[in-house]
Amino acid sequence: MNKILVTGAGGYLGSLLVPELLELGHTVTAADAFYFGDVLADHAGHPRLRIHRGDVRHLDSDLLDGVDAAIALAAISNDPTGKLNPRWTSAVNETATARLAGLARDAGARRFLHASTSGVYGASHHLLNETSAIAPLSEYAHSKVVAEQAVLRAQTPQFRTISLRLGTLFGVSPRMRLDLAVHTMTYHALTKGQIRVDGDGAQWRPFLHVRDAVRALLICLELPDEDIRHTAYNVVGENLRVRDLAELVSKEFDGIPIELRGGTPDARSYRVDGKLFANEAGFTPNHTVAEAIAEVRHYLQAPGRLAAVEHPRFSTVATLARLLITPALSGGDPVRRRALPFALPLLGEAEEAEVLDTLRSGWLTTGPKSKRFESMCADYLGIAHAVATNSCTGALHIGLAAAGIGPGDEVITSPITWPATANVIVHLGARPVFADIEPDTLNIDANAVRAAITPKTKAILPVHMAGQPCAMDALRAIADEHGLVVLEDAAHAIGAEYKGRMIGQLSPITAFSFYATKNLACGEGGLLVTDDEQIADRARSLSMHGVSRDAWNRHSVTGSPHWQLHEPGYKYNMPDIAASIGLHQLPRLNGFIETRARYAASYDEYFADLDAVTTLVCPPEVRHAHHLYVILLDLDRLTVTRDEFIAALKAEGIGTGIHFISLHLQPYYRHTYGIDPAAFPVARDVSDRIVSLPLYPKMTDTDVHDVAAAVTKLATAYHR
Repeated sequence: MNKILVTGAGGYLGSLLVPELLELGHTVTAADAFYFGDVLADHAGHPRLRIHRGDVRHLDSDLLDGVDAAIALAAISNDPTGKLNPRWTSAVNETATARLAGLARDAGARRFLHASTSGVYGASHHLLNETSAIAPLSEYAHSKVVAEQAVLRAQTPQFRTISLRLGTLFGVSPRMRLDLAVHTMTYHALTKGQIRVDGDGAQWRPFLHVRDAVRALLICLELPDEDIRHTAYNVVGENLRVRDLAELVSKEFDGIPIELRGGTPDARSYRVDGKLFANEAGFTPNHTVAEAIAEVRHYLQAPGRLAAVEHPRFSTVATLARLLITPALSGGDPVRRRALPFALPLLGEAEEAEVLDTLRSGWLTTGPKSKRFESMCADYLGIAHAVATNSCTGALHIGLAAAGIGPGDEVITSPITWPATANVIVHLGARPVFADIEPDTLNIDANAVRAAITPKTKAILPVHMAGQPCAMDALRAIADEHGLVVLEDAAHAIGAEYKGRMIGQLSPITAFSFYATKNLACGEGGLLVTDDEQIADRARSLSMHGVSRDAWNRHSVTGSPHWQLHEPGYKYNMPDIAASIGLHQLPRLNGFIETRARYAASYDEYFADLDAVTTLVCPPEVRHAHHLYVILLDLDRLTVTRDEFIAALKAEGIGTGIHFISLHLQPYYRHTYGIDPAAFPVARDVSDRIVSLPLYPKMTDTDVHDVAAAVTKLATAYHR
């Protein structure tokens, strides 16, 4: 062997193995995240050592170029650590090991060694050998079983693999651990003058000195292929009952007392037979537990050592537990390695087939599929007329125009919205007048609307924020009292209901969005709905330049080429390509909303106990469409700003949005209309605090858990 890759090179076993490999003349690539310190620093200048810092889950395949062997030591090791985060354990111990074996094989390596555990056997009253049943009792042991199977699948006649089922390790190492049975008892004997044993101490354990484990690995590197008769071997120094171990420690410390604490005995009781490896590889252990107790005692009694070992790096579970709660921006382990996008549409084969059919038909613009989509939407919403557009912006624009809004008029709307809501008012020569919002829903406040009315007010344009309907009874009462038109911005609210009625049925005009991330996605698209035929006819004409016939009505078999221009209009028509997607999204909409509602309820439950995170309130009389899930951060309880919190979420692998920074704070509206930033205190306050989290049906329950875990992690880590 000449060139060897070692993962977990900075670990308890690896930090002893790497120097031995160098001493034997091998060229070594030592890969590790080095969570426990730079334990190979003394060897960093060695000409045959390359140190690679990185996570084994994302190991660069180039590291395996030209390797003769790979040794997989990297693991979330021991039972307490394995259950900290089972997905992490699986990703490191199973997936990363399987990937490494495949990469090594494909790179032409001849040997692959995998450090497994004798814990794969679980518990037994019998002496266990390699033919004994596998019955792991912990996440860690189970992950090693899966890894062994994956490594075996990678084997070929030219690529031999061996999994070594090591006993419980002990002994001094550069990456010293105190969370091993021998070390823990020795430490307690030294510092507390007594030894405590849970249960009656009758449980058996196989033990192996870490230097004997190194020697076993070195033997496996040198074994000729013809001598490798098995793919897994037990490697053990001696089997001891836990109380026998306690007696050995007591003897080292002149007979200090042993306390058997009783209670439920540990189910993990087993003895392991190491004869097969001894016979086939010629392995015999060189170190005993009794000798190691003295070795560890001497290590701990070095000047200043007892104070030093209080550091979490001497405990695997303490170090990795800290990594799990430390923000990724500060060096912690991110919740996700593969980033979760803020939003994605859920499209299927039906949408693809319909789009392909449209492309093959030769009719791409507004035509039969747009008309069919309009009819389906009208039926779904229970409305007489539906006009499909290329955006909600277009629907709002032609809706206001059809309602007669023009120069000199004022339209009251929410400042917490996408700019299109107010921009279309400006495009018509009217003036947007903002009214503040409710802090617990982010919807427009009816009392603020009433206060904003002037003789020039002609319309109210409420925004159903995040998919939650506004207090429409109150807004309609105000509109009726003052003779105002209500046009609803329902960009977020297709499928929402208010007191048993669909959004779209409550006001003369409602506009919806079918943008790529909306509950019903057409890529781009919008819809204007109304029960007023006159408004519908004018809106349809305005969406197509103001002419009397669209392209389908001019050029289809039953159409006429003649048209008339009644007024200057716009280009807002929906093409059939977009409608093709909508035709199959609409039948799935209620299912999409149900999934969104379930995920939102999970978020509510996850965040209920976080005092730095506030969720929005949903009154019982509405059906929320759950387009967005918005949280508000209590910045007085956090040490970071909203933007810093978002950056930290990004580092955890979670995409986010901000919906929205108030329009009255945006340069155009602030300067053009001379708006005081303090004019709308609620909108101003939430603009610095709101964060939108991923919420869409393409997500999985695991994705939802990851989002909640990341928010919880950061809300805890950054809490004042």
